[in-house]
Amino acid sequence: GGGGDGGGGDGGGGDGSNDGDDDDKLLSFKEVEAFMKDRKVKLPSDMMETAKVHGLRLKAINAFLAAQGFVFTGWLCRTIPFFRDRILGDPRFLFKVGAEVAIDSGCATVAEVRKRGDDFWKELELYLSDLLVGLVMDVVMVSLMAPALVIGGATMVSQRTGVQKFVSSIPSAVFAANTPGVSYSAFQRMMCIVVKFGEYSLAGITCGLVGQGIANFMMEARRSSHSKDGQLGDEDLIPVPPLVKTALVWGLFMGVSSNLRYQAVFGIERLVDVTLAKRIPALAYITTLVARFVNNVIGGENFIDMARWAGVQ
Repeated sequence: GGGGDGGGGDGGGGDGSNDGDDDDKLLSFKEVEAFMKDRKVKLPSDMMETAKVHGLRLKAINAFLAAQGFVFTGWLCRTIPFFRDRILGDPRFLFKVGAEVAIDSGCATVAEVRKRGDDFWKELELYLSDLLVGLVMDVVMVSLMAPALVIGGATMVSQRTGVQKFVSSIPSAVFAANTPGVSYSAFQRMMCIVVKFGEYSLAGITCGLVGQGIANFMMEARRSSHSKDGQLGDEDLIPVPPLVKTALVWGLFMGVSSNLRYQAVFGIERLVDVTLAKRIPALAYITTLVARFVNNVIGGENFIDMARWAGVQ
């Protein structure tokens, strides 16, 4: 992941070459200025800088203008390049993020209520800390695999070197679409799994350290409070999960299980997009909800199995 680079490294859409599609033609800086002046809309400074050096794709400008019709979407596109490039690359990006968050939060809440029973309200802080970390992970997982639109011309990508150039040549997902000027090889698609393993693992370890760290702190604080009051209960005898080991398990789980499952979800969504959804657009939204719900259930079972195997649950 990254922000403000016009979508590099995430297989967004094209290199800015004009292949006959008027919507995908490249506009010069002066053309961009005139275009936006006519529409009385101001582009973010980083997009204007890109226009000066590389030009701007008309497709990116039109998508940006369309996003301004919604307050929250417009604000994201104006202020956070990382999210902007993904919103421009996939009109349903925010719906997918919202669906992921809603489904995961709902399933997590049901599971927590069943697990904690009458103690749910007493342990509300633990539930809220788990929920907060889960929300961050949901946004990260969907965002890292979302295609980011390349807003500038071909030189924007060609000038990159080293690791940045290699990563920018890898699609955002194994089943990402080829676009004008960008065609992914089988090797590049396979390397996507490796790259996402690294990204997802890092996200998992980070969220695991934060989430488990908060949970452990709260467990110790509650245990200390109960000890002073002479009210130690059975729940206070439960061993505190090892922080680093738990975080590493999260990293492995995210890098392997989450990576492969989200690749499959992406592929299913794209298959429906290019087939059934062309005739019945609502099917794309239904597919996202169903696929991500099933993915969440399978993921929950996978994590329990992996946590037990690693001895952290």
